[in-house]
Amino acid sequence: MKFLVSDKSISKHKTDTLVLGIFKGEKLEGQAKEIDRALGGALGKLSESERFDGDSGKSVMISSTFGKTGAARVLLLGLGKKSEFSPVVVRNAGYSSATKLKYFCADLVFGEIFCKDRKHVCALAEGLILGAYDFGKYKSSNEAEGEIEKVVLASGRIKEKTLREEAERAAVIAEATNLTRDLVNEPPVYLTPSKLAETALSIAEETGLKCEVFDLEGIKRRGMGGLMAVSSGSDEEPRFIHLSYAPQKKSAKTLAIVGKGITFDSGGLCIKPADSMRTMKMDMAGAAVVLGVMKALAKLKPAVEVHGLISSSENMTGPRAYKPDDVIRAYNKKTIEVINTDAEGRIVLSDALSYATEMKVDEIVDLATLTGACIVGLGMYTAGLMGNNQKLIERIKKAADLAGEKIWQLPMDDELRAEIKSDVADIKNAGSRWGGAITAAMFLENFVGDTPWAHLDIAGPAFNEKDAALNPKGGTGFGVRTILNYIMER
Repeated sequence: MKFLVSDKSISKHKTDTLVLGIFKGEKLEGQAKEIDRALGGALGKLSESERFDGDSGKSVMISSTFGKTGAARVLLLGLGKKSEFSPVVVRNAGYSSATKLKYFCADLVFGEIFCKDRKHVCALAEGLILGAYDFGKYKSSNEAEGEIEKVVLASGRIKEKTLREEAERAAVIAEATNLTRDLVNEPPVYLTPSKLAETALSIAEETGLKCEVFDLEGIKRRGMGGLMAVSSGSDEEPRFIHLSYAPQKKSAKTLAIVGKGITFDSGGLCIKPADSMRTMKMDMAGAAVVLGVMKALAKLKPAVEVHGLISSSENMTGPRAYKPDDVIRAYNKKTIEVINTDAEGRIVLSDALSYATEMKVDEIVDLATLTGACIVGLGMYTAGLMGNNQKLIERIKKAADLAGEKIWQLPMDDELRAEIKSDVADIKNAGSRWGGAITAAMFLENFVGDTPWAHLDIAGPAFNEKDAALNPKGGTGFGVRTILNYIMER
C-alpha cells in the first residue's frame, strides 16, 4: 500500500473513492462542503434521507458521482463527537474504509480532516493496513477480488517526510499485528510447537534478532517440569523459544514479554466438550503476540533490551498424558498439584516466568488466553489486566488506550488466595469457579518473585467469532499494538 500527500483541490483528485468525514451533529464543512456543492447538494440530501448524523462507525456512500468530481464515488464517515476526536477514531476510520472498499477500489483519497497531525497520519495508515487484512491461505482460489494499492492524503498540513516516516511506522505495527493474526488463524495440524519455533527462527534470520530454541531434551535437562507435563499426552514435542532484541547502545532497562503457546488445547484428560474444543487453535495467541512484537522491534529499534519467551505445547489425551492429582515440579522448583488438566496454560507459563525471573529482567509482561472466567466477567472484547506493580499496570493501561485496545484491571484480592492453596504441594493449578481469572493470575504470581510483573488475560479479544470494530473474524492480533506502545513509550 503506497501513501502519498497532495494539496490539490479535493474535487480534482481522480480516484476510485474519496473518503470524507463529519462530526456528530455538525454540518458539512470545508472539503466535504466543496464536494457536496460539486454534486449539487446530493451528499447532504443523502445524509438527511438516511438520517445520518455523523455517529461514530456510521457512513453513507454516493456510489457514482457521474463525473461531477474526479472521484468515482464518495464515502462520508461519521467521526462521533468533535470533542472526542483522536488517533483512535482515525484508526477506526481507516479500518472501516478498508473493509468497505478493499474488494473494488485500487486507490483512495482521504480528506484533510483525517490528517490533523503526524499521529493521525500514522493511525490512518495503520487502520487501512489492518482493514485490508484477509486470511485466505487455504481456500482453493486464493486470489483477492481487489486490493488497495494507493492512498492519497488531500492535505496541505502534512509534509512528505512526515508522511513517509509515519506510514513506515504504521506498516511495521500493522504488519506485526497481521502476522499475529495469521499465526492464530493457522490450523493446528500445520502450526505445531515445532512449526512455531521454526517461525521464530525465521524471524530471527530475517531481522537479525537472536533466537534460541529448546527441544524436548533441552527442556528436560533444564527442569522445565510444567512444559514437560502438559506436553506428555501429545505426539508433538514441546518447544521453549527465546528471542532477544538488544539496542545498539547499552540498555538501562531489560524487559521480558512472555506468551502462552498452546497450539491446540483438547483439555487433556479433563477433556473439553466438542463445542468448547473448536477454535482452540487460538490458544497460542499470547505466543503469536510475542512473535509479532519481536519482529516489529527489529525495525522500530527501541532503546531497551527485550526478551520474547514462549512455552509451546499441545494439551492432548495420549497414554502418557498428565493426570489430575499429579504433582509437577516447575523450573523454579516450586511444586504444583494438578486439579484440572484443562488449566494447562498457567502450568507452561510457570516455567517461562521463572526463566524470565532468573534472567533478572527489570519487568515482565505475559499474555495468555488463560481463562473462560475472564470472558464471563469482561466479555469477548476486553482483556483482563492484573499484576504485582501498579506503576507497570498504569503504563500498560496507557499503552492500550493509545492502541484502542480494551483492557480492564481486575483486583488481586488476597481473600481469594486460599482457593489455590494445596494440601500436598506448594500450590494447586485451579480453585473454585469463583474469581477464576484472578486466581489464575495469583497462580502465575508464584513464579515471578519480586520482579515487577503484569498479566494480560486475552482469552476474549484474541479471537472473534464475527467481525468487530478494528478486528476481523478469527485471529485479531490483540495485544501487539498495546505491547509495542508500552515498549516504545518508555
